[in-house]
Amino acid sequence: MDMSASAPVRETPAALRQRIEAEPLPVNYGHHLDAVATAHGSELAWITIDGDGPDLTYRQVADMAAKAANAFAAMGVRKGNHVGVMLPNGPGFLVAWLGLARVGAVLVPVNPKLTVHELEHVLADGDVTVLLAASECVEALKATSTGAPLVTSGKIAIVGAAPTGLSDWEAMLKAAPTAFVEREPVGLDDPISILYTSGSTGKPKGCILTHRYWLTLGKVKAALLPPCRRILSELPFYYMSPYYRFSTASFQAAAICVPPAPSLSKFYERIAQHDIDVVWIGDPLATLQLSDAERRHKLKHVSLYGLKKELHRPLEERLGVPVREAFGMTEIGAGLYMPIGDDAMTGSGSCGIPAPFRECVVADEDGNPLPAGATGELLISGPGLFNGYYKNPEATKTAFWGTWFRTGDLARIDERGYFYIVGRIKEMIKRSAENIAAQEVESVIYMLPQILEAAVIGVPDEKRGEEVKACIVLQPGLSPADLAPETVLEHCRTRLAAFKLPRYIQYYSSLPKTASEKIAKKQIPTDTERAISPVFDMA
Repeated sequence: MDMSASAPVRETPAALRQRIEAEPLPVNYGHHLDAVATAHGSELAWITIDGDGPDLTYRQVADMAAKAANAFAAMGVRKGNHVGVMLPNGPGFLVAWLGLARVGAVLVPVNPKLTVHELEHVLADGDVTVLLAASECVEALKATSTGAPLVTSGKIAIVGAAPTGLSDWEAMLKAAPTAFVEREPVGLDDPISILYTSGSTGKPKGCILTHRYWLTLGKVKAALLPPCRRILSELPFYYMSPYYRFSTASFQAAAICVPPAPSLSKFYERIAQHDIDVVWIGDPLATLQLSDAERRHKLKHVSLYGLKKELHRPLEERLGVPVREAFGMTEIGAGLYMPIGDDAMTGSGSCGIPAPFRECVVADEDGNPLPAGATGELLISGPGLFNGYYKNPEATKTAFWGTWFRTGDLARIDERGYFYIVGRIKEMIKRSAENIAAQEVESVIYMLPQILEAAVIGVPDEKRGEEVKACIVLQPGLSPADLAPETVLEHCRTRLAAFKLPRYIQYYSSLPKTASEKIAKKQIPTDTERAISPVFDMA
């Protein structure tokens, strides 16, 4: 099997793009897994870290996926059925997804921590007809109008101690044959999963993702990385991250290294202890100091998504490996990437150039392409985008201009073709006749070392429509006395035009977050209990 890892890392972006787009994709995800297991069956695919779970080779994963496919088929699951999986982080979640992919069924991952109200929405909106759940989730499922009938009708298999009358998943797997015979043909454009985006406004929307989506994403991400053996995958399987990291790893016959849960304090320890090659790092991790033991890591590459540009160079110098920004979304997969050879662009604030299989433009409010230097909405097109929002045709229609997906991000492109994200359209503050990108103001505030988190929002104003408010969380141990609002304003004054300056500044103990740990700006005005200071009017 021709693995992307065999390609030279420093080939030109144009040559890499041409090569990747010319290579055919596998018939479907199941065929891809079989091919990897045949060619690299003894290579590890899953490594359990900080836990008691097993390490699994690609051959073992493929065999377990075939057993899972047969077990699901024995429950009556057929191509196109939607199956909810509600399990803690572990290989069982991955194997269930791969087994459903073999059948042609659709995975609907369910967060075990959801409230009954949230659980009701995912099960009902996702049209879940069969469930695989941990035993501790049964009572919550019984409390929902959608889950209860599945429990009483036996359309549920249990991992752990199965209550009387419910199927024991482990026993079903043990009894299932290893060989799986495809009953119905499964194609690249058949759905394989519905992932619910975290809803900072309104209820989460289900993104329909196909075999083509995951295979394209895995193939592209693997080609953009240096050859690697171990990829850290900390987030639970009800998020997008583990699926694309496994898909990426599979195209290099590498392993994902999976702990029970993410840990800020153990992050660099895990990297050093388990010889991790590739990681993804966000703001809090970028400023953590490394111990002597942690400095003896074997990292080859660090991927970033939205890390403040001021942190890029210091992080690269501390770790001694390439640190590269990128841009992606659940709806599009890989959108932009910074080539490994572009050392001079580190810290520039750019997310790079279009990834293979992707075309990107910056457009005005009518969808017309804008010239270099102008700010507009980032639009992305290409094969393997999501297939729309499940049961939400209006949201799907709004998300596209023809074949172009509207990211909702404000961006600009420079003369060399490099893209820069400057904010979110929905977070654009309209002050009098001026448009102010909240992210631009936030990036200036984040330059202050006393800042842990900052969110800039628009607040209603009778004269100007909106005014700029900066919501600030200070580093642990600091209080507003250590960073006066006047100091924040003067700092901004040297770097921002007068109309962009915060009119109001307020300090908070923390900021509300979405399920994926993004700041939930819409909740800030009503979440008054977090405020630790009055609102300072800087007029």
